[in-house]
Amino acid sequence: MTIGLIIGSTRKNSNSRLLGEKLVAGTESHILETKDLDLVDYEDSRHEDAPASLDEHAKLLLEFLLENDVIVFAVPIYWYGIPGKLKGLLDRLSYVFRQPDFKHKKPIEAIVLAVGGDRPRFKGLPLIMQFQHMFDLLGIHFSHYILAEGNKPGDVMNDEKALAEVKWLHSYLKGEVQ
Repeated sequence: MTIGLIIGSTRKNSNSRLLGEKLVAGTESHILETKDLDLVDYEDSRHEDAPASLDEHAKLLLEFLLENDVIVFAVPIYWYGIPGKLKGLLDRLSYVFRQPDFKHKKPIEAIVLAVGGDRPRFKGLPLIMQFQHMFDLLGIHFSHYILAEGNKPGDVMNDEKALAEVKWLHSYLKGEVQ
């Protein structure tokens, strides 16, 4: 089983990155960081006469989704929603999920790790619901989420509850627990 980790933070050593890397350590995994992408707004032409074409980032997202069985989104909770750069990438899903390749070989499972500094276990729930609706539309099972506390880089490593959840989820991904 391969795991694709999408890091949605713009920070170099972000809390969401730390948590995501801890989760996939020792597994067959690939990492995609939105901070490394030069994203521009995607023009929505789904309802035009000519079929919409995939831009380079939509193609990258499609390839990333096709090569992984499980997708993990590690994201900061910026203003109580999906971070802007990640949202720019996710907007391309409107085209990706219509591709024949995606319909035949899409990830079977999705996980979200979200880190915030302002009561994230409560205020992060709307973000989790956004992901739930997105995965429902894509037909991907949303199996787990973790809401963790962390503001400054490294703070998340003091969140014992989140670290315990990541440890269990890591064992789950390695097939050691059901």
